[in-house]
Amino acid sequence: MNPQIKQKWVDALRSGEYQQTQRYLRTDNGFCCLGVLCDLYAKENNVEWNLVNNGHNYEFQDKESYLPSSVRKWAGVKSHNADFIINETRTETLANLNDMGFAFNEIADVIEKQL
Repeated sequence: MNPQIKQKWVDALRSGEYQQTQRYLRTDNGFCCLGVLCDLYAKENNVEWNLVNNGHNYEFQDKESYLPSSVRKWAGVKSHNADFIINETRTETLANLNDMGFAFNEIADVIEKQL
């Protein structure tokens, strides 16, 4: 992963600026950890979020629940759900940790150690 973007992401997750939500990149109530990365990309590249039909969720470059390829390429993240290796037989995703209720601070720790 790009080290500068990694640090920006970790800092953003720990900043308290973002409310955490689950299952979607962004809702009216907040962002998932992947949505925070998309928002950093959006701010840096002047790209807008789009409100989806239901009026409560947003999509970013036609994606509602995983990283678009442009964000993955920019950040140097290899998979659309930000996979990381737990051990030689098990991988996990940041999206799953987020949806299981891990706090942004805990996810930031994983990013620092695993990505």
